[in-house]
Amino acid sequence: MALVTDSTADLTPAEWAELRVSVVGLTLEVGGTLYSDPGTVRRPGLPVMDPATLVRRMEEGGAPRTSQAVPGDFRQAYAEALEAGAERVLCFPVASHLSGTFASAVTAAQEFGGQVEVVDTGTLSLGLGAAVRQARVWLDGGADPGEVARRLAGFGNRVFLRFVPGSLRWLVAGGRLSRVAGAAAGLLNVHPVIRAEAGKVEAAARIRGFHAALRELARSFPEGLEATVLHAGNPEGARTLAGELALRNVRVRATREITAVLLVHAGPGTVGLVGVPPLEPA
Repeated sequence: MALVTDSTADLTPAEWAELRVSVVGLTLEVGGTLYSDPGTVRRPGLPVMDPATLVRRMEEGGAPRTSQAVPGDFRQAYAEALEAGAERVLCFPVASHLSGTFASAVTAAQEFGGQVEVVDTGTLSLGLGAAVRQARVWLDGGADPGEVARRLAGFGNRVFLRFVPGSLRWLVAGGRLSRVAGAAAGLLNVHPVIRAEAGKVEAAARIRGFHAALRELARSFPEGLEATVLHAGNPEGARTLAGELALRNVRVRATREITAVLLVHAGPGTVGLVGVPPLEPA
């Protein structure tokens, strides 16, 4: 049984190998040049844009744009998996409400006569990566692929994914915040706590002061989930958030840099927090 996902799942190349998953890469355009998301195996003719370089380019005034994966990208991944001997393919793209990438995955799947099933987990980033990891555990334990797809549809309803932007500039540029609201919030030093959960991307809270917003992020973290801290070129902010979580007896499993596609929308300086359910045995 083959698994396919896309580069918004924030899986490392080592995790690709561990989970035996094919990854379809999204692309970035910066300064008129098209780049691959870091580490992608689907864009061999393009240079790779790593998060650290993207942070620097954005701080220098670059205005990057993301491009969704197209059906041909998924068609290639599906065909390679089936040619390698897989009888079926489960595909886990970024949530349908966040990107046209999901529709591309579905369009490509229709060409394979029911051998490919596309699952809408309703999440992205490490939430999507956690869904892929859970799928592999269940499949390797002998679970029926259709049952795995059914159980992981809507997995994002169980994921905590929130972040505090270092600047509102990128939310304004992406159309998620008006220029007037962005200017007013900047003058008042108000930082929104943005949540990307349960099919919505919205402000969960608006807090004066960046560190106070990080405290709110830690305070709102629910029990029973495994925590990972994310940041975009802001290790100090990540350490502050980890400290706030420690005060609440929340153990941070890892601290990671936000990957390039998510960084475009959140912006440099962002600090985030992801909570995923513990793996369930087969």
